[in-house]
Amino acid sequence: MAKEQGPIVVGVDGSPASRRAVALAWRIAKAARADLVPVHAVPDLWLAEGLEQGPELPPQIHEALIRDARTGIERFLKAVLPPAARRHLEVRTGPAAIAIAEVARRRQAGLVVIGGRHHGTLARAAGRSTAHYLVRQLDVPLLVVGQSAVPPARLLAAVDLSATSTPTLKAAQGFAELLGARLRIVHVVQPLRFMFGLVDALDQRGFEERSRQAFDRLAEPLGKVGPEDRVLRVGPVAESLLAEAAGWPADLIVVGSHGKGLVERVLIGSTTERLVNALPASLLVIPTWPARKPARAVARRRRRPTSGRAWPRSASLRERVSRTRR
Repeated sequence: MAKEQGPIVVGVDGSPASRRAVALAWRIAKAARADLVPVHAVPDLWLAEGLEQGPELPPQIHEALIRDARTGIERFLKAVLPPAARRHLEVRTGPAAIAIAEVARRRQAGLVVIGGRHHGTLARAAGRSTAHYLVRQLDVPLLVVGQSAVPPARLLAAVDLSATSTPTLKAAQGFAELLGARLRIVHVVQPLRFMFGLVDALDQRGFEERSRQAFDRLAEPLGKVGPEDRVLRVGPVAESLLAEAAGWPADLIVVGSHGKGLVERVLIGSTTERLVNALPASLLVIPTWPARKPARAVARRRRRPTSGRAWPRSASLRERVSRTRR
């Protein structure tokens, strides 16, 4: 993240994970001379227990929910942030992932920060993890904070020699310079038996050597990264990255997101999402694929104003409410 870019948006829900996220986001914001925008989402009563439609939420109840949530989250932030860092707090209704993404887009954020958590397979496949949703939707870097709020001193950037490598390396180098951290880059060569569609006659050693040459050309512009921090590994990608991160050890892993579709994620997953699941350290995800906008129907159904009356869920329901009042 370059200095004096867009604000840093951080998700806040009062949990220990969000406390770490806020603390690290504030340290990064100070280093980057950027504004900090904490975002808190109040659970949407319309979506409780799978309720498809329900009575219109009275304005006074809606306003009371927002007011009470703001009071509680301000008390939480007071223990973590100075007054100047709390002035941009936004409290919205609806799912946290959608609220954070909308604020990030509207504010033209330079970075989004959230606390890391672990979720079950079905929840991840359905997109119910805030981290997984934001990985798929954001067009700005996403930092998922692990178990430490201390600014990372060791950054491990994973590259795959595809088109995602250059933006991933640039972001990793900028982040390392911003924090004064050591940068190590790693490329994992998958054994040919794991790579479908390749001819059996290809020589594994020759393939590894060509990968090494391409990797060296990619790393050459990074003059500050010495040979000892240009690492080539052979094996399954996710497992090899996890082993390298643990053995070095890394405080922050930087990866590029390819933006796989739903079917690919459910059947084979992606390296980025597997790292989000394991979260061996904090994880910085660099978007290298055009961001997917939320479906209009979903946005209309879930969007709620931050104050005032809540909108009916559909035109038909709105008409029924109107007829009832006549």
